[in-house]
Amino acid sequence: MEPTPAEIARTLAAGHLPARVRTECGSERTPVTEFAVTHVTDRMGRVLLLLAEDSPVDRALRPVAADGDAVAQLLIADRQPVPGGPWHGRITMSGWATRLAGVSSHRAAMDFAEVSPVGELLDVGRGSVLYRLDLAEIEWATPGYDAPDTDPDGLRRVDVDVDAFLDAEPDLFGAEEQKLLADLADHHEDLLSELCAQARETVVPGARNARALRLDRYGLTLGVDVDDEERWIRAGFRHPISDLRELAEIFHLLACCRCRPESHQHAH
Repeated sequence: MEPTPAEIARTLAAGHLPARVRTECGSERTPVTEFAVTHVTDRMGRVLLLLAEDSPVDRALRPVAADGDAVAQLLIADRQPVPGGPWHGRITMSGWATRLAGVSSHRAAMDFAEVSPVGELLDVGRGSVLYRLDLAEIEWATPGYDAPDTDPDGLRRVDVDVDAFLDAEPDLFGAEEQKLLADLADHHEDLLSELCAQARETVVPGARNARALRLDRYGLTLGVDVDDEERWIRAGFRHPISDLRELAEIFHLLACCRCRPESHQHAH
């Protein structure tokens, strides 16, 4: 199994990656300059933006919130935890921005804090302001790897169903993926060697020098050297894992899982 587009979008939007907001307002619908913004997606799937009151981005969003036809877009791109590894693309989330006040603002601040308890939340209503982005569309742009529907820029555009996004759960390792992969590289060389040997015997003859490139609740993606190329292979877990304790147990059993080749490769 692998994450669904909705799960990938929910993980990218969780709040641990940088985001930028872009607005359109007025009869011309002229795009306004993009602004960096602090955000989270709360446990109910609601997208919340935390801004400094009367900041340039607040001033840009106010007329959008007042215009029922105007939209805002939140743009978030994946960051590869290991250089050269698979990239999970970027999402563009479009919807209507609502400037929260009073009880709604304080409830949203508590929901925000459950995901990311940043200090600026203490100033909501006294220098900080929260917006909610009510989603209308989500586009996921992901590397096409020469698939037939790949655009000229090398990306495939996938429309993510908003209800599926709301129902999906972010990957529990999303924010800690880089640290966990570094731990694998530094302290589990024996496991990587076992997986490389298994790949060499089954799906990738000649494989050597295995590296852990991506981790999610469904499995581990490895890079192995074959001649002058790097190949990506997937070691899938028997079932989605739910916590770090279970991950530690699976690492001890992972060498018994079957590896399979990823659908893409590239030369050094």
